[in-house]
Amino acid sequence: MSQDIKDFQRATAERILHIYKDLGHRRVLLADEVGLGKTFVARQVIQLVREWHKEMNDDFFKVVYICSNANIADQNIKKLGIDNCMSISESRPSMQHLHIKLAEKRITQQQDEGNMPESIIPLTPSTSFRFYSAQGIAKERALICNILCRMDRFAAHQNEVANFLSCGVKHWQELINSYDSSIQQCGEDYLQEIHKKLQTKLSNETANQLLEFAQNGCDYQQRSSIINTLRRIFAEISIDMLDPDLVVMDEFQRFNSLLEQGEDEQSMLANKFFDDKRSNTKILLLSATPYKPYSTLEELNTDGKDEHYNDFLKVMDFLFATKDKTNQFQLIWQNYSATLKRTDVVDLEPLITAKNSAEEQLYSVMCRTERFNRGIINDDQVKDVQVLPEDILSFAECQKLMDCLSEENPNTRLGNVPMEYIKSSPYLLSFIDKYKLKEKIVKALQQSDAKKHHKMDTLLLSKSAINKYRPIKAGSGKLKYLHDLIFGAHREKKAHFFLWVPASYPYYKAEGLFETDEAKSFSKILLFSSWEMVPRMISVMLSYYEEFYTFGKLRESDKQIRYTSQKKNRYGENRLKADSLLEYPCPTLASIFSPADFYGEELSTIRKEIKQRIQQELAEHELLRSLPQRGRNNARIILSIMKILDGETPEDVTNLYIPSNALDVLTNIAIASPAVCAYRQSGNNEDAQRVAKAVISVFNKPESAAIIDVLYSKKSEEDYYESVLDYCAVGNLQAVLDEYAHMLETNFLGESITDAIIGTSNLSIDTKNSLGKEEKKQQMRCHFAIPFIDKTITDKSVARSKNIRMAFNAPFRPFVLSTTSIGQEGLDFHWYARKIVHWNLPSNPVDLEQREGRINRYKCLAIRRNVAKLYSNETFHTWDELFAMGYAELKGSFSDIVPYWCLPTEQLTSKQREKLERIERIVPLYPLSRDRYKYQRLINVLALYRMTLGQPRQEELLNLLENMHLSEEQLKELTIDLCPYNKQKRM
Repeated sequence: MSQDIKDFQRATAERILHIYKDLGHRRVLLADEVGLGKTFVARQVIQLVREWHKEMNDDFFKVVYICSNANIADQNIKKLGIDNCMSISESRPSMQHLHIKLAEKRITQQQDEGNMPESIIPLTPSTSFRFYSAQGIAKERALICNILCRMDRFAAHQNEVANFLSCGVKHWQELINSYDSSIQQCGEDYLQEIHKKLQTKLSNETANQLLEFAQNGCDYQQRSSIINTLRRIFAEISIDMLDPDLVVMDEFQRFNSLLEQGEDEQSMLANKFFDDKRSNTKILLLSATPYKPYSTLEELNTDGKDEHYNDFLKVMDFLFATKDKTNQFQLIWQNYSATLKRTDVVDLEPLITAKNSAEEQLYSVMCRTERFNRGIINDDQVKDVQVLPEDILSFAECQKLMDCLSEENPNTRLGNVPMEYIKSSPYLLSFIDKYKLKEKIVKALQQSDAKKHHKMDTLLLSKSAINKYRPIKAGSGKLKYLHDLIFGAHREKKAHFFLWVPASYPYYKAEGLFETDEAKSFSKILLFSSWEMVPRMISVMLSYYEEFYTFGKLRESDKQIRYTSQKKNRYGENRLKADSLLEYPCPTLASIFSPADFYGEELSTIRKEIKQRIQQELAEHELLRSLPQRGRNNARIILSIMKILDGETPEDVTNLYIPSNALDVLTNIAIASPAVCAYRQSGNNEDAQRVAKAVISVFNKPESAAIIDVLYSKKSEEDYYESVLDYCAVGNLQAVLDEYAHMLETNFLGESITDAIIGTSNLSIDTKNSLGKEEKKQQMRCHFAIPFIDKTITDKSVARSKNIRMAFNAPFRPFVLSTTSIGQEGLDFHWYARKIVHWNLPSNPVDLEQREGRINRYKCLAIRRNVAKLYSNETFHTWDELFAMGYAELKGSFSDIVPYWCLPTEQLTSKQREKLERIERIVPLYPLSRDRYKYQRLINVLALYRMTLGQPRQEELLNLLENMHLSEEQLKELTIDLCPYNKQKRM
């Protein structure tokens, strides 16, 4: 996605360039609030710095992009506007020397064309800087192997060294060959340079150990030690060569140890990377929460030290860089702090003066823009949930089991079941895999008969109930609350029948499923928990309920219906064959229907008109009007008719005829066939076919087939394509795809939509039959809801995480994404979600903002829905036109935050305000629990904590400020403002 730069973002980028160029600071912190597009500001900074270096006749512009994990890197790297980029898997420091040399080889050609060569290198601390992490990746080792084996010292032992470094991976020789080719491209001077550096850095001891282990063998630890030493050596060589012009550190608070002085490998490399002697290297830190912005008295260390304040000073020390500048800042900041804490304030002027001085100092190294959130958050769903008998029983059964096991085996002391576990998940033993508690219970059960004598109905799911689609109780008040929110207490809601999020701006009115109030306000749900068991539980249980309401419904009339786990004969799979009529982008039919011509009309009326137009087309075609009418349900024949309408001449016309259902089918194809809708967008046959294949793959899934069969009373499989076409028509598929295209900022959806349609995943869980036994666990399908919890960093996990992110940011399923802190920072989940569930409350108000910032972002679902409601009228508009209307009417003196991030609700009429949809904050609380107090505390602190920026013992300071009873205007005057746009406006 390529978002246009907004005025407040441009002002910030220009301020950062001014700090670099005119103020002489090389280190700047961009601390814009969550969701305001720091990556796009960084892109503009890169562009401005690049132009500056071009004016100085720089011969090679290098940017290093460092972020906290590979998922964020994969999401953001393309947004930064530099095409020549390494893949994440090849971005290890130990491999950079090759990339740098290859880029330099391209310099001459680009300079001849008048361009300054440029390159961007992504690094992730969890993979790039940690050299104690086992043996690296195969690509690293293959490159190291290539270079070492070309040295005289190792040439006679190439096979042994290669085998040693392969670590037994498949396709090792292919990797060796690929890097052999790259090394040859770099030329002999590259190898000579690297070998010369290795002679200095590679000790005789390490080289001899490598040869000894390669020839005689070694254990895992010895192999890892040698490989890690080699990785570090090659990384040092790379960093020596790198010398970037700009380093962008994204969400750097996740790896702020890089800013510390230390003796370990990570600190040593980082210190070298940020060496002040490299005067040309500018550093841009990106983080909405660069340090812990708030701490409670309980969070102070036992010796009274405030980690928040220490974090703040640590970041300031890094930004000001020199001791003189740091001392100057600390003196001004201490004066501000002392003035702020006076309790006898009568005249605010001295406090304002001290604040202005502190603000000026901060503004020399830091920028921050904040949105106004008035009216965007709806917290009506922060409420107590019913305590179910199962809530109490699950605690009692689990504690009794643990007590019994402890009594039977004195060496096994299981203690008490953690109450937070019980509050977080029903059927606890089915979902707490990878937890020590379960490991201990399973181990104890294997040596005990306790399982025979203890009821565990609330602790484990039943395999029989699952496979026979029997009702399964929610098992906890929290899960029942979430179930009722999505499906209804009595199944009155229809979320289980949706295959995509209904269009925010539907083009016509269609009776039924997509015309209900539920459909018009439907949203995906992002759920956060403190415990990894919760995403597993949520994904399994909600997906099971969806199947229970579809497959379970079908089984009421036919007990033979099964969603078999076998790949063959799976229910309803691949009913729509490849190259079917739904995949054909018929230009003739695409031109017959235009949404603009029928905007706001009833679908039944539109169908009548389109049917008449198609009938006229058939009548005007010499071949088609001569064909007999007979039979029905021949999709192949209807496809032939479509091709004839587009001017193709059939080879054999003897078997052609007009099926009796042809006009109805062609009408729905013209309005809502996936291929035709996509062709109307792009005008490109190939892209339209790719989009159609992706959408058809949705309908070829068993869970989708079950939905269609329930809705259309399970007609014959030959009728399936007709039911699918009707579903696409009543579901306003054209409007759905157009909205998605608007967010992608392209009319070519093929690649994105293909990546966004993900397959059903499986999670293994224990049931009553499998716990403590070797019996195979129950495989549970996750499709309606899926987890986002993979912390591993491999090519496969990064690709899976990317697909999950793209799927949740597409209109299709999954509808619920449940995650832990891994999904809390830096990732976008806002395109189709305006509901966020805090299953467990975070400890800090900033964490709450970080979570909600995942869906409170640029053109988020709530904003799009509201813009459509406010500016849709009797005339058809594109999404660009709708936002242009909102911009013209609402922006006024605001920045471009309006209308793309926020709407000034006070400017709207009361009738308009009633229409608005909001981001829903959902917090299920158990009655009388401490979570109620915790929530109120989080919300109260949110209102004031920004005034306590960088202050020690903040909780005491907040109490002082509350007791001063300052007006809103006074609070505003005392709040530090680091927004470049605001300062430009006041000049």
